[in-house]
Amino acid sequence: LQAELDYLNHRHKMAEAKYLAAITSAHNHRFFHEEAMAREMYGIYLVENKLAVRGIPQLEMALDNYKKWGAVRKVDSLKEFIELVHLSVESYCLGHPTHSRN
Repeated sequence: LQAELDYLNHRHKMAEAKYLAAITSAHNHRFFHEEAMAREMYGIYLVENKLAVRGIPQLEMALDNYKKWGAVRKVDSLKEFIELVHLSVESYCLGHPTHSRN
Protein backbone atom coordinates (compact mmCIF):
# COMPACT_ATOMS: atom_id res chain seq x y z
CA LEU A 1 0.00 0.00 0.00
CA GLN A 2 2.92 2.34 0.62
CA ALA A 3 3.98 1.88 -3.01
CA GLU A 4 0.51 2.88 -4.18
CA LEU A 5 0.61 6.00 -2.02
CA ASP A 6 4.01 6.97 -3.44
CA TYR A 7 2.69 6.35 -6.95
CA LEU A 8 -0.33 8.58 -6.33
CA ASN A 9 2.00 11.30 -5.04
CA HIS A 10 4.26 11.04 -8.11
CA ARG A 11 7.21 9.62 -6.17
CA HIS A 12 7.95 7.01 -8.82
CA LYS A 13 11.40 5.87 -7.68
CA MET A 14 10.13 5.32 -4.15
CA ALA A 15 7.03 3.57 -5.45
CA GLU A 16 9.03 1.18 -7.60
CA ALA A 17 11.38 0.35 -4.72
CA LYS A 18 8.43 -0.39 -2.45
CA TYR A 19 6.65 -2.55 -5.03
CA LEU A 20 9.83 -4.58 -5.42
CA ALA A 21 10.33 -4.84 -1.65
CA ALA A 22 6.76 -6.09 -1.22
CA ILE A 23 7.25 -8.68 -3.97
CA THR A 24 10.54 -9.88 -2.48
CA SER A 25 9.16 -10.11 1.06
CA ALA A 26 6.05 -12.02 -0.01
CA HIS A 27 8.13 -14.35 -2.18
CA ASN A 28 10.66 -15.06 0.58
CA HIS A 29 7.85 -15.89 3.01
CA ARG A 30 6.04 -18.00 0.39
CA PHE A 31 2.88 -15.89 0.62
CA PHE A 32 1.69 -16.63 -2.92
CA HIS A 33 -1.45 -14.52 -2.63
CA GLU A 34 0.45 -11.46 -1.37
CA GLU A 35 3.13 -11.89 -4.01
CA ALA A 36 0.42 -12.16 -6.66
CA MET A 37 -1.24 -8.95 -5.51
CA ALA A 38 2.07 -7.06 -5.28
CA ARG A 39 3.14 -8.22 -8.74
CA GLU A 40 -0.25 -7.32 -10.20
CA MET A 41 -0.16 -3.84 -8.69
CA TYR A 42 3.43 -3.34 -9.86
CA GLY A 43 2.56 -4.61 -13.33
CA ILE A 44 -0.36 -2.22 -13.59
CA TYR A 45 1.86 0.60 -12.36
CA LEU A 46 4.36 -0.17 -15.13
CA VAL A 47 1.66 -0.43 -17.81
CA GLU A 48 0.10 2.85 -16.72
CA ASN A 49 3.51 4.51 -16.95
CA LYS A 50 4.10 3.32 -20.51
CA LEU A 51 6.43 0.50 -19.45
CA ALA A 52 4.25 -2.37 -20.65
CA VAL A 53 7.28 -4.36 -21.80
CA ARG A 54 8.30 -4.57 -18.13
CA GLY A 55 4.76 -4.73 -16.80
CA ILE A 56 3.51 -7.72 -18.77
CA PRO A 57 6.00 -10.17 -17.20
CA GLN A 58 4.97 -8.96 -13.73
CA LEU A 59 1.32 -9.54 -14.60
CA GLU A 60 2.13 -13.00 -15.92
CA MET A 61 4.00 -13.89 -12.73
CA ALA A 62 1.03 -12.61 -10.73
CA LEU A 63 -1.17 -14.87 -12.81
CA ASP A 64 1.00 -17.89 -11.93
CA ASN A 65 0.78 -17.06 -8.23
CA TYR A 66 -2.98 -16.61 -8.38
CA LYS A 67 -3.13 -20.08 -9.98
CA LYS A 68 -1.04 -21.53 -7.12
CA TRP A 69 -3.43 -19.88 -4.68
CA GLY A 70 -6.46 -21.31 -6.51
CA ALA A 71 -8.06 -17.94 -7.32
CA VAL A 72 -9.83 -19.10 -10.47
CA ARG A 73 -11.94 -16.00 -11.11
CA LYS A 74 -8.97 -13.71 -10.52
CA VAL A 75 -6.94 -15.78 -12.98
CA ASP A 76 -9.63 -15.39 -15.63
CA SER A 77 -9.93 -11.65 -15.01
CA LEU A 78 -6.18 -11.06 -15.11
CA LYS A 79 -5.82 -13.14 -18.28
CA GLU A 80 -8.30 -10.82 -19.99
CA PHE A 81 -6.42 -7.76 -18.79
CA ILE A 82 -3.09 -9.14 -20.00
CA GLU A 83 -4.61 -9.84 -23.41
CA LEU A 84 -5.86 -6.24 -23.61
CA VAL A 85 -2.40 -4.94 -22.70
CA HIS A 86 -0.84 -7.14 -25.40
CA LEU A 87 -3.33 -5.84 -27.96
CA SER A 88 -2.68 -2.27 -26.91
CA VAL A 89 1.09 -2.71 -27.25
CA GLU A 90 0.73 -4.40 -30.65
CA SER A 91 -1.60 -1.67 -31.86
CA TYR A 92 0.77 1.04 -30.68
CA CYS A 93 3.73 -0.67 -32.36
CA LEU A 94 1.80 -0.83 -35.62
CA GLY A 95 1.04 2.87 -35.42
CA HIS A 96 -2.70 2.33 -35.04
CA PRO A 97 -3.68 3.14 -31.47
CA THR A 98 -7.02 1.73 -30.47
CA HIS A 99 -9.53 4.36 -29.42
CA SER A 100 -12.76 2.37 -29.38
CA ARG A 101 -14.25 0.70 -26.33
CA ASN A 102 -16.55 -2.32 -26.37
